[in-house]
Amino acid sequence: MATTIRRGRYYWRLIRELAHAHTAWLVVGFLVGLIGSFVSVRLFPSVPSQMTLPTIRTALVGDFTSSALPPSIQQLVSRGLTQLDDEGLPKPALSLSWQATDSGRTYEFILNPLYVWHNGKPVDAGDVNYNIRDVTFSVKDKTTLRASLKEPFSPFLSLVAKPLFQSGLRGFGPYKVDTIRLKGDSVQYLKLTSAGPERLPVREYRFYKTEAQAITAFKLGDIDRIDELTNADDLKAISQGQKKETVRYDRVVALYFNTGDPFVSEKSIRQALAYAVPTFPEERARSPISIKSWGYTDEVRLYDFDAAQAKKLLTKAGVATRSATLTLTTFPAYVDVAQAIAKSWTSLGVATLVKVETSVTSGFQVLLGAQNIPPDPDQYPLWHQTQKQTNLTGYANVKIDKLLEDGRRELDIEKRKKIYADFAKRLVEDAPAVFLYYPKTYTISRR
Repeated sequence: MATTIRRGRYYWRLIRELAHAHTAWLVVGFLVGLIGSFVSVRLFPSVPSQMTLPTIRTALVGDFTSSALPPSIQQLVSRGLTQLDDEGLPKPALSLSWQATDSGRTYEFILNPLYVWHNGKPVDAGDVNYNIRDVTFSVKDKTTLRASLKEPFSPFLSLVAKPLFQSGLRGFGPYKVDTIRLKGDSVQYLKLTSAGPERLPVREYRFYKTEAQAITAFKLGDIDRIDELTNADDLKAISQGQKKETVRYDRVVALYFNTGDPFVSEKSIRQALAYAVPTFPEERARSPISIKSWGYTDEVRLYDFDAAQAKKLLTKAGVATRSATLTLTTFPAYVDVAQAIAKSWTSLGVATLVKVETSVTSGFQVLLGAQNIPPDPDQYPLWHQTQKQTNLTGYANVKIDKLLEDGRRELDIEKRKKIYADFAKRLVEDAPAVFLYYPKTYTISRR
């Protein structure tokens, strides 16, 4: 014990003498180390942080270009003038506020001066580079932007929710593009890192042509998660991982009748077929407008399965069911649904053949597929008779046309609600389409 105490005293005296003799050098060394640490952090702020931050490796299925990335990625990298809430209503984003004048022909936006591009330059009104038909943007000052519309267009604020970018996918969101790899025009790999001081996880995206390829990559450990799988059966091939399903209220699975086809051109026949559609387990859709939209109404005709009513309508229409035939065109993801519908229609007396395609073709009788629902209840492109390229059914109804025209001119939201309630009621009654359900997508992850 005494020996240990004597050794301790010896080392203490030695350290004290060395410190006394070399005080100046110790102080200089401390200061140099402190300054060096400060400089390294200032010059290379991302090096230590990127080494310690977690990386999320995600697979997405589809063919995307650098100018048309998935919205979920765009919104991480930048912002629009506005952003839309869950009901589709516009909220401030780059713009703090806006005012519509001249009966909706002029919008003036006041921009948030705190936003900066990922190169450190402030975002100002001159940077807004939307290319919208019949809309002219002019700069009043750095934080005031004016949009002049040729005609009033009430969905305009939903259009300017699209995130803004400069060349090189430079934005002003919480993430910035670190690396992008292309094959031709198609994005193969994308890496996002934190654009600010926040310690956000690194995000890596790999893009695959098919869900099968993405699942193989997951099994091999190339990725940590797959987003937006559409086929629940694909999940059966993966025994491990956390699985989550999401109801997509921005899409609807529906039957679209070719109203120019002689057999389904009559409303009563379309209604009869609607009553003969079996019930599916997914959440039911009642109209073309999403149940989450501010413009939604459930005061529409319900086509609950009713074989007796279906037969009654067919008889009233003078259809000889023994000779009636129908072709139901669909896509690989909906074959099971199509076969269930075809079986029900055949039982009704309308022999139905299922035809599988990989893309929308002209000349179909009935088409089963999913369609995106626009965030604003304006559905002019989908149902107005002048929209030959996007009105799949060829539907023509002057009352519907008038409602769609009025709906996109009216600025008062309560009046718009009434317009779109009338639109939905009339469209569902006329049945150019039968809205079945909101589809699900699936995510699988390791953690």
